[in-house]
Amino acid sequence: MRLVADAVGVHKRTVWSWLAQAEETGSAEKPERRRFRVTEEVIDVLADYQGNVKRAHERLVEMAVAAGRKPPGLTTLHDAIARDLDPGFMAGLREGIPAARGFDPCFQRPAVARNEVWEGDHKQAETVVLMPDGKTSRVWVTWFEDRGTGHVMGWAVTAGSAHRGSVLAAVRMAVLREEPYGPAGGLPYLVRVDGGADFLSKTVRRAFGLLGVPVHRVRSARHKGGVERLNRTSMTRFFADLPRYTKAPRLDHRRRLGDSDPPLTFEAFVGLLGEWVHKHNTVHVIERTGMTPLEAWQADPTEIRPEPRACELRAFMLESDHRVRKITSHGVEFGGRAYMPENGVGRIGLEVRVRWMPHHTHEIDLYTFRGNRYLGRAFLSNEAGEELRAKVLRERDEHSKSLRRALQRSGERRRERHLPSTRPEVPIRALRMTEQEARAELDGTKAPATPRRRAQPYRPLTPVPATWKRPGQDLNHTASKDDAS
Repeated sequence: MRLVADAVGVHKRTVWSWLAQAEETGSAEKPERRRFRVTEEVIDVLADYQGNVKRAHERLVEMAVAAGRKPPGLTTLHDAIARDLDPGFMAGLREGIPAARGFDPCFQRPAVARNEVWEGDHKQAETVVLMPDGKTSRVWVTWFEDRGTGHVMGWAVTAGSAHRGSVLAAVRMAVLREEPYGPAGGLPYLVRVDGGADFLSKTVRRAFGLLGVPVHRVRSARHKGGVERLNRTSMTRFFADLPRYTKAPRLDHRRRLGDSDPPLTFEAFVGLLGEWVHKHNTVHVIERTGMTPLEAWQADPTEIRPEPRACELRAFMLESDHRVRKITSHGVEFGGRAYMPENGVGRIGLEVRVRWMPHHTHEIDLYTFRGNRYLGRAFLSNEAGEELRAKVLRERDEHSKSLRRALQRSGERRRERHLPSTRPEVPIRALRMTEQEARAELDGTKAPATPRRRAQPYRPLTPVPATWKRPGQDLNHTASKDDAS
């Protein structure tokens, strides 16, 4: 025993204890240390309380006391969770599966050539702009980035909210290489987008299909990291320098730094964004490539897929209901309006097919129904002027405000308020009304308001001395009576 103890560097009593454990367990392996383990039962309790360890411990103590077992300590439970469960599992119990996926490592996408993969996204600008009617509005930026070089291929700005027309405008700018676009451009081999309804709309999918570009929908935003990085870069390098930045430091719980600054006009914002995108493509050096995005794009020897001409690209991006319409003396009837064709002389009675850009109701494109030959554009006839249009918009605003007030009053009437309770009892309504008020509301009339003043003047119970002056009393007349007496 002494020889074995000296060989392993322990006391001989330790060797005797090892032999006793081996005889008891039937194995010479070192037995595991007894400790509290996270079992399926503990996981179920944690799931019942959404990952709240304190409440789960209270429940485990209740269960252990009921079963006559020794309950684990709170620190013991924390140590067991840290040892047996990973952080992603606990995040999933607290916030759900998407939060748990944030703890999963991601494979790095392989390097791609230019125009091999584009990524597209909408980004709400963290500022407000001034519209022509004097009101402020939020704006959305839609852009596409080349994943291989980091070049911003195309972008579009939309006031209010982005739509499928914004996507088509950005695609047009990204594909064309002629002036004022380019030099980067061409058709990509793949476009990667998230689950946004605009990017997956029928019009956008049809346009990409006609261009021969497949669209890949990713599961979450982190799977299109290139354009998401562009969104974050625009936050720190562009939007943060603009007036009325909505993420500026707070002065208190309501105000932010720069809230009183005059906002940019819409056209000024579009101009500044264009300058920043140009600077990003030509000046900003990407660490991954060691070049600017434009230099990386021009240095890539990959062959560029030829893009269609501007007129062909426009035709690919138009919607159509494929109905037969005729050119009449009033033009072409579409959507309850009359459109006058620019090349309609001598073509009354010709059957045409109407195509239009989404949300561009001021003009449409005409094609022959048989042969699908382009005839030109048609413009809205008898279009209202800006003054009349502004008046209509003001009337709509007033109508909306009055309707909103009526709905608010209706909601107040329907709302039931109850008195607070400190003991178990039937809830008591706080709203009371008189019988007259109830019958007046059922009859559709309004109960008369209680007069604030009495019809008769106030008369005190005790008589007023004759020497006191009454309201409205003539002093000269009173004095003459006293002299006469």
